[in-house]
Amino acid sequence: MIKLHGFSASNYYNVPKLALLEKGVAFEEVLSYTGVGPKYKPEYLDKSPMGKVPALETAEGFISESRAILEYIERAYPDHSLLPDTAFGVAKVHELAQFIELYFELVARRLIPNLLTGTEPDPTVLKEVEASLVKAVAALKRLSTFEQFAYGDQFTLADIAAILNLPIVRNVGKKFLGKDLLTEVPGLDAYCMRMEERPHVKKIRADAEADRPGFMAHLKMLYGF
Repeated sequence: MIKLHGFSASNYYNVPKLALLEKGVAFEEVLSYTGVGPKYKPEYLDKSPMGKVPALETAEGFISESRAILEYIERAYPDHSLLPDTAFGVAKVHELAQFIELYFELVARRLIPNLLTGTEPDPTVLKEVEASLVKAVAALKRLSTFEQFAYGDQFTLADIAAILNLPIVRNVGKKFLGKDLLTEVPGLDAYCMRMEERPHVKKIRADAEADRPGFMAHLKMLYGF
């Protein structure tokens, strides 16, 4: 049985976890918290060279980085595919998933330390984040109407990207910008509500909440907050 190393409070870890759940693939979870720099557990670097989560343990060896893990899962377990059946459709799903990761998640992530520590962000950084998110919101309206799923008429990797990354953007917006910029995207709020009703999404949320105290204790041990 394959093993997924990481922790449930991590949205990066939850990307392949949700994919495995949706595809009905049996897997074992191995709790692995990681830090930054020299405080990595040396043995974990054999699983993930940069010390990041997630890492997937297979009979052939370890795979790190969420995108690579998703590619392996799709090829190794083709049933219940999370991709459309046309080349164009596959490309559009990847386009939307990558767009959400690059222009929403990575941008909002700059303020995650402030969320975790309860501190105010640097005004320059805050201004840059807001400008980038405003631009991304305008562009997202052109990529999806969110009428049923993020793309097309089936649950895909684009939905996983949206479900697991957009809540971070909402949290950052409400906390530091005084507004939720994502409400400006037509259909997105209703779409998110529908996705939250999916059984596997509910499990992801519940597991993340249950793991949060352990994750915060880990951060306190490493960084003192």
